Amino acid sequence: MSSSVYLAIPLMLVLGLVETAVLPHFPIFGAAPQLAFLVALAWGLLYGIEEGAVWAFFAGVFTDFFSITPVGVSSLAFMVGITAVVIAKQALPKSRVLLPLALAGLATIISFILDIVLLRLFGTIADFRSITVLPTVILTNVLAILPVYWLFYLINHMLRPRRVQL
Repeated sequence: MSSSVYLAIPLMLVLGLVETAVLPHFPIFGAAPQLAFLVALAWGLLYGIEEGAVWAFFAGVFTDFFSITPVGVSSLAFMVGITAVVIAKQALPKSRVLLPLALAGLATIISFILDIVLLRLFGTIADFRSITVLPTVILTNVLAILPVYWLFYLINHMLRPRRVQL
């Protein structure tokens, strides 16, 4: 594992605060984007499974800290969703536009359903009616992944330029 964990912790702390304090006041189609989840997903798509899982863990921890869910539920859901799509990415054709969109939708579905099942098992929610907001959350995350992914992609290319061999 690289030293990116030192960047993940403070970034996810700030994103967790923004997600709970600011974004609910500016919904997109009735839902706020899950910024910490999307940042962890973009990081995983660019740097691989291990880095994505670490970032997803911290995204989930700070998401849970600032919500009413038991700590660790979102971490597990985010880690499973992001790991699944990063593995699936290896079998898909490379695309810097369509692939992040499709994988953001798939990761959102996986993590959202697992999150709801875990919350039901822990008794935090009474039934599965919150699944009705899943299409809105998918649409919001799919629309928000491209700016997040491209920001990290550009930062990666500025900080780590490819070597040119003659």
